Amino acid sequence: MKHVYYFVAALSLGWTLLSAPAPALAAAPAAPAAVAPARISPLVKVPDGRMLAPDIARVVSQGELVVAMLAIDNPPFFSVRNGALVGTDVDLARRIAAALAVPVRFDRSATTFDAVAETVASGQADLGISRMARTLKRSQVVQFSDTYMRLGHALLINRVRFATLAGDQPLPQVIRNFSGRIGVIADSSWEEFGKRNFPRATLVRYKTWAEVVRAAKAGEVVAAYRDELEVMQIVRSDPSLALSLRTVTFDDLESPLRVMVGIRDTTMLAFVNEVIAQWPDKPTVSSVLKSIK
Repeated sequence: MKHVYYFVAALSLGWTLLSAPAPALAAAPAAPAAVAPARISPLVKVPDGRMLAPDIARVVSQGELVVAMLAIDNPPFFSVRNGALVGTDVDLARRIAAALAVPVRFDRSATTFDAVAETVASGQADLGISRMARTLKRSQVVQFSDTYMRLGHALLINRVRFATLAGDQPLPQVIRNFSGRIGVIADSSWEEFGKRNFPRATLVRYKTWAEVVRAAKAGEVVAAYRDELEVMQIVRSDPSLALSLRTVTFDDLESPLRVMVGIRDTTMLAFVNEVIAQWPDKPTVSSVLKSIK
């Protein structure tokens, strides 16, 4: 019996030993945590200590806002009066410069509207404000802001030439299927608009609006094509012209005026849009016409 007892006891002890959990292994030392690289701010520090977006910092650091504007005066948008540059576009440029706390300098080296866009695209100017509308050609090299003024499209028509062209057809039909000669300013948005809206017409390019109007008066072209403001000013300036010229405006065509910004200057674009949004008395055709009475 004793032998059996010892055997059972030993067996019991062995089972206990076999059943006991194995001693825990020592934990391996933890690897050191990876140190995240320091983030580099995309902002640029300007001389006064502020941190600004690179395109805004460029303007602040250079100490001026350079605005491209057509060399040829276009009142009431921009023109020299008594030795000073004035107009609605000039006011907007100065408003943007004031918001940046820098003076504005106007670059008027461009002799065509498209050349104004090229000045901005090449980086020679920070903005282009020059009675400019967005076109397919310009949209490939610059960005456009929100609209700050809307102008409807209009034709200044030579009555005699138009009567010959129209015959007995109703006016709307003739206008929409216009196949005569239309005068436009070369290298302007009106050249692109003319091709788009009057595909059957023959566009005749002139260097200035004054030359386009002269051609319409002389019958060299059947009509002159531009915005309603310019067309209305021609007749208003000389009521006797109503005997030889007539105007046609379009409710479904408009030319929104916008600011041009460099293709990479995305923060500047947002800034300009905000300045336009906060402009309480944006110009309209009505307000501009009143200002030039």
